[in-house]
Amino acid sequence: MGVLFRCENRKLTVIFWVTTVLLILSGLWVALGTEETHPGKNPDTTRMKGTIVVKIAFFLPILTVFFLFTDAWADPPGTPTQPAIPLPKSPSSPPPVSSQISDSTDTTPLSLNGPDALSAYKHSWNPLTAGPNMVSYADTLPEGVFNARFFFYSRFTQAQYNNSGGITGLPPGFYETQMLALEAMYFGLGSNTELAILPSLIGTDSSIGGSSINGWGLNDFTLGIKHRWIIQDPNSARPSFATFLFLTLPTTSWLGTPVPKGGLPPISVLPATHFGSPSITTTFLLRKNIRPLRFYGGLYYTYGFPGMESLTAADPKIFAQFGDLVQYKMAVEDVVNEKHGLGFILEMVGLSELPFSADGLPVNTTPRSFNLIAVQPTFEVNITPKLALSVGVLLPAWGNNEYLATTPNFSLWYYFGSGILQR
Repeated sequence: MGVLFRCENRKLTVIFWVTTVLLILSGLWVALGTEETHPGKNPDTTRMKGTIVVKIAFFLPILTVFFLFTDAWADPPGTPTQPAIPLPKSPSSPPPVSSQISDSTDTTPLSLNGPDALSAYKHSWNPLTAGPNMVSYADTLPEGVFNARFFFYSRFTQAQYNNSGGITGLPPGFYETQMLALEAMYFGLGSNTELAILPSLIGTDSSIGGSSINGWGLNDFTLGIKHRWIIQDPNSARPSFATFLFLTLPTTSWLGTPVPKGGLPPISVLPATHFGSPSITTTFLLRKNIRPLRFYGGLYYTYGFPGMESLTAADPKIFAQFGDLVQYKMAVEDVVNEKHGLGFILEMVGLSELPFSADGLPVNTTPRSFNLIAVQPTFEVNITPKLALSVGVLLPAWGNNEYLATTPNFSLWYYFGSGILQR
């Protein structure tokens, strides 16, 4: 395995893609198992199977990352190597002392996230660019560095997917347009730990069942803490691996923000949560730089606490138990011009609501489950040496039991740090 990690970039790319695809397939596996329970099927059996799938989907990426990108299968430290057969040489030939010293130092593996790994990553290829608009970074900011990135997403609902994935028109009198303005603020707490504060505004212009919802207000507030467990090794296939824990507070309910209760905001870099539902999201992130490409992957699992909900202010409130939400994201970035941060990104996003919840309570909302898959081409360029812009359009690809929508978006990222970009 130690030999495999020192292959050419093409082989490194294959290894990384296998791991990333396994992570994404875990999310897709969950998505494909979320059909409505058919008559005659035991809903408890459906929930039990779904819970098993979720556990597999969670641990498969973790085990893959552990075995592929650590030295778990390598020879343990101190294992003697087979000595090389000495070649005949003339008595006047000097002993290859420098060669022996070089061989002993070159074979020393980097730690997972220690100072040596951080130093190697800091001096590797990593130009400043805006990056994806949908996927979070696995790498973290240096300690004490503050960054801010403004995102704007607008969603235009055009049609709806039926249970089998077919596309039909919107219900009579229904329309919905939403806009999300997010100010994402990140602060490096340590070499591998980062704090994220994610306040946002949500605007809605919609009509549901003859009741109109219009206006702007504070969206549900999200706070996150990220820890990078593995720093990518520039000289091997090992990517960066991090976990991100998000807490979402129901500020739309507390402040009376005009949103469809229990609805969802536009798909964005934020974890998907139902409006007014306090939620916890566990996230697994991957990232690998292989010049001139960057690869990103993410798996998000969200549990929403049950509570009292109503569709509009005029409707009676009911005890609502939503299914858990799963997001799976992947992006490939091609940096065309490093000096100007010019590049193109292809992003893929999937969102699924499961027909069960981690707390074991039965789901009583409609629909009990849904799936959405969308793709986005993104263009990026640096406006100044520290200000980066990215623009894209999230296009619907497939779904069921949800609305079909197009989501134009852009972001502005200002890097407050000095010196070499480590993120």
